[in-house]
Amino acid sequence: MNRKISIGIAISIAAIACAITFVITMTVSLNSYNNKIADVQQRGEIYTKLQEIDSYVRNYSLYAIDDDKMKTGVYSGYLTCTNDSGARYYTTDEYYYKTRIESGNIVGLGMVFGKEESGYIKITDVYEGSPAASNGILPGDVIISVEGVSVLETGYDAASEQLRYGDEGTRRRFVVRRDGEETEYDLARASFSLPTVDAVLLDNGILCFTFYSVNKATGAKMNELLATYTESPVTGYIFDLRGVSSGVYSSVSEILTRFVEAGEIATAVYKNNSTKVVAQTPGGDFTKLPISIIIDEKTGGSAELIAEALRDHADGAVVGENTMGYGTMQETRTFNDGTAIEISVAVIHPTGLNGFYNGNGLTPEFLVEYDGERETSPMDYASSYDIQLKKAVEVIASKVAAVAQTAQ
Repeated sequence: MNRKISIGIAISIAAIACAITFVITMTVSLNSYNNKIADVQQRGEIYTKLQEIDSYVRNYSLYAIDDDKMKTGVYSGYLTCTNDSGARYYTTDEYYYKTRIESGNIVGLGMVFGKEESGYIKITDVYEGSPAASNGILPGDVIISVEGVSVLETGYDAASEQLRYGDEGTRRRFVVRRDGEETEYDLARASFSLPTVDAVLLDNGILCFTFYSVNKATGAKMNELLATYTESPVTGYIFDLRGVSSGVYSSVSEILTRFVEAGEIATAVYKNNSTKVVAQTPGGDFTKLPISIIIDEKTGGSAELIAEALRDHADGAVVGENTMGYGTMQETRTFNDGTAIEISVAVIHPTGLNGFYNGNGLTPEFLVEYDGERETSPMDYASSYDIQLKKAVEVIASKVAAVAQTAQ
């Protein structure tokens, strides 16, 4: 038997539904409003307290305030509070230097350095083709003064900036100590290409790629190297990615084109769940020769993605130690004064099975712990102390031997 609802009851039900919807909407809106008000109040408290601190220090401190340093400290401190390990504030000089590094071409003296225990500047690497290399400066040298003033007096950070930043042609005078002897240099900054990847064909036909960085020029350099060995009897490939960490992903597709079949390699997933393809290969000829990838705890970012793609899409064997787990993508916001900030905006999601490495890193198939320096001349692998390189060669050699035996 059909039951009919009176018009009055229907109107009452509709009214109740509208009331419930109104209450829910108002509750959500009120919570959102209260959160925003609380946020505004907190920001107001922060700004007020900063003004009070600034006023007190300027009126009573014995020491003058360096306004540029103060602003840099405030902006950098703010980004530190985001708990984003990829976030950073760049001064004008720092941002210009960053863009040059990412392009693969840099203006400078060509020295990589760190702080020595004594407080002086210790040179850890010298770029080939740079003014420093041309004038005989070597890794291990210690810079004790810049422009006639001791590094200890100037301070490591300030002295480092004096050496690092400057336009092409500008000069810098500094004193280097080596084995107890001191030598003064007066060098002009010049433009030179950063080393990114090199290749050498080993005596067993394995083509070993040694990566120094991943920048916008790496893909083109990779293709140039591959063309050099087109007629060579290559039996396999080694990708040595140890010590390489980069947030530049623009070259990944080009680097992998000859090694991974057509398809997407990874996508970036943003805060609002939108996605963008980070790397993909177009298809065409790609090798099926055995591949080894060497990684360590300093392998990160785009280098991790390269290792992951070769492992999951090209059956590459991974040798070495667990990687950094740096699987986020950063974006840069520039400002009118030439400064910039960089923050993490997306998580990299590789398309390979079990390829997600953000936070945990990549775990090698062949765990080989090694605390020494990687072999600078891979041709000497047989007599080298570099046991990770030796293992990578051994893995490929065993695969080549297995294929040869199967073919018999």
